[in-house]
This record gives sequence, C-alpha cells and structure tokens, in this order.
Amino acid sequence: MKKLLIFLFSILISFNSYGEWELIGGDVNGNDVYIDKDTIKEHGGHVYAWTMRNYLEPSPEGVLSTKLYRKVDCYVNREMILSFVAYDQSMGIGKTLATYTPPKEWDYPSPGTISANSLKYICGYAD
Repeated sequence: MKKLLIFLFSILISFNSYGEWELIGGDVNGNDVYIDKDTIKEHGGHVYAWTMRNYLEPSPEGVLSTKLYRKVDCYVNREMILSFVAYDQSMGIGKTLATYTPPKEWDYPSPGTISANSLKYICGYAD
C-alpha cells in the first residue's frame, strides 16, 4: 500500500510540473506573452517552441489567447510559424475558436517587438 501511495504521489507531481507557461514579456497594449520551456527543442539547426499570448480584451471574434508553434533560425534571427490556435479563454484553455497552419514562410521580426523578444528568449534558452 505504501508503494502504491508513493507511486500515485510521484505521478501527481509530474503532471503538475508539465507544460508550465512562463511569462516572458508583454506588449504596449497590455497583452502578456508566455513560453512553455519544456517544448524548446533543437533539431536540424533550428529551435522549436510553443509560445502563448493572452489578450487584455477579447477580439471581435472572442479570442482571449493564442498559441503559436514556432520554428526559429537563431543565426539569422528569423522565425516561421508552424501552427496557430485561438481560444475563447485566457491561458490557452476553453473552446478552440480557430486553428490555422500558415504558409511556410520566414518572418524577420523588427527589433524591440514582442516577436523579436520571444525569438531572443528562445535562442538564449536553447544555447
């Protein structure tokens, strides 16, 4: 019985630590940007990660948060959005309002933007 309790307790601890979003910044409109550090992975010379944005006010469509799966080229400071998901509640929960797979094109975020800061964080964490 004691072994069973220890096993169940260890499972609960692992579930609580999985997928924690860390606040990495915000924009001038008061929207917060988070990253799931557990998803930062290097493969084939690129870094992949999930980020999330919480919006202070809902969009006309009712979107309060979005998650983006990014492919980052740290040597050229560019990124490609591989997946986009919009939610009707904060922190990427609630009803999925939209999913989108953007065209495979590189984007070069302007310095000082939240996208550029996210890219810098992802590359710094991957080093």
